Amino acid sequence: MSKKNDQELRAKRFAARSEIASKTLYSIIAETGKEELLRPSSSLLYSALTAGLAMGASVLLMGAIERAVGDVGWNYLAIAVGYPAGFLLIAMARMQLFTENTLTAVLPVTKHRRWRSVRLLMRLWAIVLFGNLVGAVLIGSVLSHVTDPELFDAMVTASSHIMHRDIVGNFIAALPAGFLIGLMAWSLPGLPYEKLGAVFIVTYLVGAGGFPHIVAGTVEATVLIVAGSWGVGDAISFIIPVLSGNTLGGAALFAGLAYGQVHEEVE
Repeated sequence: MSKKNDQELRAKRFAARSEIASKTLYSIIAETGKEELLRPSSSLLYSALTAGLAMGASVLLMGAIERAVGDVGWNYLAIAVGYPAGFLLIAMARMQLFTENTLTAVLPVTKHRRWRSVRLLMRLWAIVLFGNLVGAVLIGSVLSHVTDPELFDAMVTASSHIMHRDIVGNFIAALPAGFLIGLMAWSLPGLPYEKLGAVFIVTYLVGAGGFPHIVAGTVEATVLIVAGSWGVGDAISFIIPVLSGNTLGGAALFAGLAYGQVHEEVE
């Protein structure tokens, strides 16, 4: 076999592995979601808590970039490069993140539509959300103690973008964040070699677009509270609409559209 033919054969094999039909992709994600629904509560909680702690990496790197670039017109694009850091750590360690792992669990529920599946989904969401938020608050509370004052001030500045919207604005802005993270969760099984790149691209878009994510946003809100720039009531007024927007954008809009494109093939 010539070298050219050998290269063409390898390219075809790579394409066959990389290109997964929507029906097959749905089945893979639904099966993964089913496994997540059946995991022990303690496993979900520890994984979710660790993910919340890991999300501090995003705010830490954003602050470092803020300190490095200073007040320039394009600094929000540079700061957004730091936003994916926590998401990448979570993806590499396969930890539980609300709006990512929790969305895959929606697909088996849309398929089977049984009360037991709904109860398992609510259990999963509650445990993962609780663990994520506790971890996010913990890491946001200690960042000021483990970094130098100049870096912490830069983290406060980088986090201050969440202060500029009202409740309705936060809800609307959180919708595309939920949808994009859901889109990422849908695409990852079909990307055998580019998963971390996909995570970076999607979460960079979320950060650059200023679309709030419930876990990363909770770290930012906690940093602002510790700095005295925000009160607890302000943080709650931020967290509730962002949680609602992320959940609706991810679970309802994304999962509904994902299921809609294959429902006649899988039923």
